[in-house]
Amino acid sequence: MSKEIELKLDLAGDQSALIRSDPLLATAEGRAALQTSIYYDTPKKLLAKNGFSLRVRSDGSGFVQTLKRTAASDGLFTRDEWEWDVPTDELQPGKLAEVPVELPVAAEKLGRKLRPVLRSQVERTTWRVRQGSSELQVDWDVGRLSADERSLDFSEIEFELLGGETADVVAAARTLAERVPTRLGVLSKAERGAALADGALDRAAKAAPVSIIPAMSIAEAFASVAHACLKHYRLNEELVVRSRAPDALHQSRVALRRLRAAFSFFRPAIADEQYPRLREELRWFTAQLGDARNLDVYLQREIGDEERQTTARRREEAYDLVVGAMERARLRLLLIDLSAWTAIGPWRTGEAATRPIRGFARKRLNKLWGTIAPFRGMLAQLDEESRHRLRIQVKKLRYATEFFNDLFERPKRKKRFVAAVEELQESLGKLNDLATARMLAPTISAGEMPQAGEEAEHLAASETFLDQLCEAGPFWQSVKA
Repeated sequence: MSKEIELKLDLAGDQSALIRSDPLLATAEGRAALQTSIYYDTPKKLLAKNGFSLRVRSDGSGFVQTLKRTAASDGLFTRDEWEWDVPTDELQPGKLAEVPVELPVAAEKLGRKLRPVLRSQVERTTWRVRQGSSELQVDWDVGRLSADERSLDFSEIEFELLGGETADVVAAARTLAERVPTRLGVLSKAERGAALADGALDRAAKAAPVSIIPAMSIAEAFASVAHACLKHYRLNEELVVRSRAPDALHQSRVALRRLRAAFSFFRPAIADEQYPRLREELRWFTAQLGDARNLDVYLQREIGDEERQTTARRREEAYDLVVGAMERARLRLLLIDLSAWTAIGPWRTGEAATRPIRGFARKRLNKLWGTIAPFRGMLAQLDEESRHRLRIQVKKLRYATEFFNDLFERPKRKKRFVAAVEELQESLGKLNDLATARMLAPTISAGEMPQAGEEAEHLAASETFLDQLCEAGPFWQSVKA
């Protein structure tokens, strides 16, 4: 078994001239090779669902069978891999019995179920470069994935540590990203092929579950959350740029808000010298998406034709700003920095970050709960700004309960609590949408203002759901508490 330490960047469009002339690579000798890989899984995708990929690869000089872990494949990551030289491109399932980790099913039984699911044909150019005190391998892959009846052309560049410091991997990738249009890579070829086969690359992606268990440290828990949020954002970013899909923009914004909520929730354990800058950069970019999202929501209202045309023009201008921000070097460097800081940041060595997660999570949930529960029965007395601040706290609570779904038992109480906090966030969100509509309407046309009855309806619903939330009570507390 070996461990890979890599950072992957996706390339936008044909960047061959920039890649070959880049100072990082121009003085090194590049070696080109054609590679063909066949990926295997069961009909029910047991390997992919359990965080593994399995392939047989040929580069003209021989055949190598490789099993890899695919978990946390976004940005900078370390993952286990097992390799075997094999005589042909046919899978040797018996080799899997040598792997010292638990597979989804016994190796012998798994071998009978495995089938080819993906084929990749790649022209790989490889350089060995020095960065700082380290030796790196840089692999630039240009090729095509084929799964079922679908195919996809792709280009990506990987920085792998051969010897030295992980920080030098980040420095090399960052140096290239300053000069070449790239995006943080979040999908392995196996994952990209699976998404291609399912048609998922053309749909907005919702947040995937995060599994945080009592055995984790605070550092491990935050890293799991942050990596999931970065992946959630990147799975939607390209769809926003390509088609300006409202649901993809919404999910991009949700991903960023979840990450910002995690920054706030974990702050006592993760706040180091880099924390303020990363937090402010996250705030900057999240704000770039706000106007476009507000106009998407406004266009869902019943408005006149003239007003709709005016709003649609403003929406296109807002999306121009969103796409412009997404294509800036400032953002691509931010995503690299976030991924690296999460994986190897100095905060991880602090005493607080090494403590068990459960006690920390309970304490922080209690503090968050204390900003919400006192407002029971008081929503009608709050002004719009106060309700907006409460909505943000409710949203943080919802995200936190999602993050820690596997950390606390008490399923009946938890189910009631989670249902109530989701409904409360939704109803407070509708109140906020009305406030935004009142702000937008005069600047667009003399369109009809939102009705007072609509606001009263959502306010009453919010009161009801806050009552239900308080009656369910904080499920993370002990019975005695």
